[in-house]
Amino acid sequence: MIADAPEAKVARPSKRRVPAFLTALLGGGLVIALPLIARRFDGTADEFSGRSFPILPAVGWLICAALGAIVVTHRLQLMFSVDEGSAVAVAYDMLPLALLATPVIAVWSFVSGHLLLGAAASVLVGYHLILVVPRLIADPIPAWARSSPRVRLVVANVFIDNPTPRAAAEQLMGSGADVIIVAESNPTFMHHFDDLGGDQAYPHRLFDPDDASDYAIAIVSRLPFGSRSVMRTMGPLILAVAEVNVDGARVTIAALNPMTAFDPDGHATWKEQMEALKDFVPTVDGALVVAGDLNTTSYRPEFKELLSLGLSDGIDSLGEAWRPSFSLKSVWPLGALGAIARIDHALVNDHVRSLKVKNLHARGSDHLPFLITLAIRNGDA
Repeated sequence: MIADAPEAKVARPSKRRVPAFLTALLGGGLVIALPLIARRFDGTADEFSGRSFPILPAVGWLICAALGAIVVTHRLQLMFSVDEGSAVAVAYDMLPLALLATPVIAVWSFVSGHLLLGAAASVLVGYHLILVVPRLIADPIPAWARSSPRVRLVVANVFIDNPTPRAAAEQLMGSGADVIIVAESNPTFMHHFDDLGGDQAYPHRLFDPDDASDYAIAIVSRLPFGSRSVMRTMGPLILAVAEVNVDGARVTIAALNPMTAFDPDGHATWKEQMEALKDFVPTVDGALVVAGDLNTTSYRPEFKELLSLGLSDGIDSLGEAWRPSFSLKSVWPLGALGAIARIDHALVNDHVRSLKVKNLHARGSDHLPFLITLAIRNGDA
């Protein structure tokens, strides 16, 4: 491990700040207003005042109103700075899945004659398409990436309470990766990894031996690290920053595992960590990869702000946006749903281009590791 190095804070333009209670009032007002509008203008409004309460239209309006409130708040936060709480952040993460209900509501509503409800659901269907369709379209691969040096990177959250750490270690050993980012790194997993030959195959290490938290991060590598590799602490954020030479092309790999919103004060800490990360990114010259378990989907506004610094999502650029990495395996019985969202990421700047990606199997973890091949642009390309 290399000692910390000071990092200058980079000034970034700030958005106008909007108090959270204003968005809460707007969202709550929307929840109340939509059913009232339906009663007044929908041709089937009399159903709501009769003795037989219409369950299906009422449920449809409730779902549309709740999702509409989240969507409005989401759009506002993309334009302004809103201090949302952890519940809203998780709602953003789940928004694409939740919006899958709206096509069903729209079709049923139009067939049954509930035209206003159908129109409201259709608006949400449109927003859903705006969210997901662009992420399913692969970006063209630039000419320089076809002949540039390549590095194979694995990002793996091995789970601090993994019941089968040896199986997880075996999988990573057999992945063929040049560099492995290990989130929730812990002595038990690393013991099995080294016992299987990891200390010989991946002798170059970057980690904090004093970090015994659930969010410890480590980088292990076949390729040697450069002199500027360091464990860096920036406020509440711990970064493993490795400088790697890939066949003559230098790339900085910054690995992190910020806090989850489900921990006490976790979301507030996570936002502070994201602010520190946004200060770090502009200080790196040349090729940069920011990867790890970021504990967020790409739908949180803070994630969008991170991308605005010149980063792109290495998996989205391949048109693989619906490749999830996280399941609720540790929350029985919700684990039966399988992987539901991607919170593990590999973000790159314009000196790096992803070429292919595949998920590995979960081995006792609630995360699916992924192996991504990256082209690194050298100075002559």
